[in-house]
Amino acid sequence: MSIKMIDYTDAKLLKELKREYDETLKRGYLRAGNGFYDNDFPYSPEYPLYFKKSVLRNLIKRMRKSVYLSYKEGAGHELDEGPNGIPPKFLSIGSSSRFCFVSLNVDDEINEKEGADFFSHKGERIKRTYFEKRLPVFDDDSTPPHMDAYARTRKREYFFECKCHEMSATHPLRLSKRYFNTGKDLIVDHIPPEYLTEVGSAIAISPEAFGVEDAMFDIKQLLTHLMGIECNRTRKNCDLIYFYSFPEEMDIEDPRISEVIQKVIVDAVTIFECKIIKDYCSTHNITLRLYSFDGNCRYAASESRVKRIY
Repeated sequence: MSIKMIDYTDAKLLKELKREYDETLKRGYLRAGNGFYDNDFPYSPEYPLYFKKSVLRNLIKRMRKSVYLSYKEGAGHELDEGPNGIPPKFLSIGSSSRFCFVSLNVDDEINEKEGADFFSHKGERIKRTYFEKRLPVFDDDSTPPHMDAYARTRKREYFFECKCHEMSATHPLRLSKRYFNTGKDLIVDHIPPEYLTEVGSAIAISPEAFGVEDAMFDIKQLLTHLMGIECNRTRKNCDLIYFYSFPEEMDIEDPRISEVIQKVIVDAVTIFECKIIKDYCSTHNITLRLYSFDGNCRYAASESRVKRIY
């Protein structure tokens, strides 16, 4: 990598960078539309980086009832305004939920090997995608890990984590003690004790256990996803797929955006390749994959639009 331009400990800077990232996504969206998409913005003068309500209405028309309810009843306000007129999260130009739905949805208009089926293994076919999939580790009322999308075939299960700009924030690497020593052979029990520190009712984990210096990549989320998969799987083989929406190079005006993208790719591959993660996934028949959709997504995933990174 080139010399770092970003202080990743500066929360104010990261917040500014997140807005610039969204501006870049919007710039690419409008450029690709060549005027056709200009009327999709803004939600309001106060929220120029959010789509208009009409965009949400059109997306909802494409949702099966179960999908609509998954987003409607989920945490936050994906489809509804929040307090004081905050727009639905689904309408943010950087919404990973909208990116997930548009790129992975399988409906009558999607061809074979498009949408989620693009990611299916040879000889398999994904015919339906589920969104906001809950993966409880414990049998109680605690908030469980969940995947952005889920699909299955007769041979395999597919778990999707979709991201737009989540890499421009730090992610504390700390888990409740209840995840450890459960007898379920969870990933956290394979972390050497020298990387673990008790902090009250939690365990802090050093990112160095995974070969990185910081936790810009959400390692905690990866761990909880792996635990959720192990506790809920119904097939011998599983794929955990990270799918990023990156802006195209031609739309990037701030070189720090390129640095953030490069960092998240390098960190993700480093973490996926570290001994703890690689050994656990190999033993438990979990395949980790990493893809990018270059440019803000308006279409289903396909060979012409998606690049495999790992």
